[in-house]
Amino acid sequence: MLLINLVIIGGINMKKIYLITVSILLAIILVACSDESSSNSTSETGNDKTGEDSDLYVTRGVTDDKILIGNLSPHTGPVAINGYGRHGIEAYFNYVNENGGIHGRKIELITYDDQYQPSQTVQLAPRLVEEDEVFLVTQNQGTANSMAAKEYYENNKVVNFLVNTGAPQFTSENNPYWLGSGMLAYNIEAEILLDYAINEIGAKKIAVVYQNDDFGNVGYEAVKEAIGNYDAELVAEIPYVSGNEDFSSQVVKIRDADPDAVLSFSLAGATASLKKTMYDMGVEVPFLVTGPGGGDTNQFELAGAEAWEGTISSSPFLNPSSAPDDEHIQTYAAQMEKDFPDIPVDGFAQYGWAAGQVLVEALDRAGEDLTMDKFVEAVYTLDQWEDSMYAAVSFSPDNHYGLTSLYITKASNGKIIPVTDKIHYDPATGEITYD
Repeated sequence: MLLINLVIIGGINMKKIYLITVSILLAIILVACSDESSSNSTSETGNDKTGEDSDLYVTRGVTDDKILIGNLSPHTGPVAINGYGRHGIEAYFNYVNENGGIHGRKIELITYDDQYQPSQTVQLAPRLVEEDEVFLVTQNQGTANSMAAKEYYENNKVVNFLVNTGAPQFTSENNPYWLGSGMLAYNIEAEILLDYAINEIGAKKIAVVYQNDDFGNVGYEAVKEAIGNYDAELVAEIPYVSGNEDFSSQVVKIRDADPDAVLSFSLAGATASLKKTMYDMGVEVPFLVTGPGGGDTNQFELAGAEAWEGTISSSPFLNPSSAPDDEHIQTYAAQMEKDFPDIPVDGFAQYGWAAGQVLVEALDRAGEDLTMDKFVEAVYTLDQWEDSMYAAVSFSPDNHYGLTSLYITKASNGKIIPVTDKIHYDPATGEITYD
């Protein structure tokens, strides 16, 4: 009533003041409502953390109740066995979620089938990043595949964590978007296998068989460079092409070279075919193969039990068949039996579980207010961390390898058993030490 009287007394000037006052009040109310709506939206999604990100990283895939993790691997095709890591990751995520999650959040895996084809990887990477908005990608399979999508990931500030390749170009340069490999770097593993062949087996003449691509060439080149440090020589250098099924010509070259040991940088399917052909053609020589080619008990079936017997390989962890009483392995085997009973527990699934353990540990250390910057800082606190299935895990701003320790293993009576204690490689000096 007072306001109406003032308007009547004040005439036209008071009417103007009244209209201005009402307009200001309406504007204040609208701004307040907008702020409240924005606040509610951020609270509901929990994903608007861009103000907390540095220029180096972007935080995606984090809500109040969920963390989204991405994966690209072969679900189908000739090397589908290499994609079993996704089952190990998912099984570990299920185990974590069943036990309360991470700071109140569930962790979820989104995985797509790239069939081990780089062209498919390039098409699917944007789907994970732009449509699914995953926090990071982990255990992506394959050197060539990861190289094909490398520029895309880096341009979009996407972290690859424990990528499932040992190609050193992802970890040796301490690239901020590539944190560790889920298996030893191929060059490090190659040097350890060579050292074992010469110093433990007593080999003087070495033949190398290698997949002629980004995967196989790394191990081959590492052996060529390192063998000059020993009283030994390369007597055969034998490439093959990915997808090759007939290894008779390679075995003839091995036989003609008459080596004391064969080092093979090959994947599971090719390794099984090569070893079976050696057996069928009567070529008996100590055979050492990189972990991706020899770390799975399924090889006894693929190559034939007699052909695979005695194969020497390496592993960054103890295998279920050789250490059934290990606490980590018991938990792993029980969860795999529950979630994926048809997937072998030796081999790539174990790589996935172990990588999941490291990932969850870093997420836990990063705290409740999760950002990518805090996650990376947490990863750098892992120093000879041994509370996973891996022999040891170490990261720092100057060390993005993650894994530099392994066991030498041997195929025996359907099992893969360790024949050494931990063997360590120092990336700074190249020194190899045996426990």
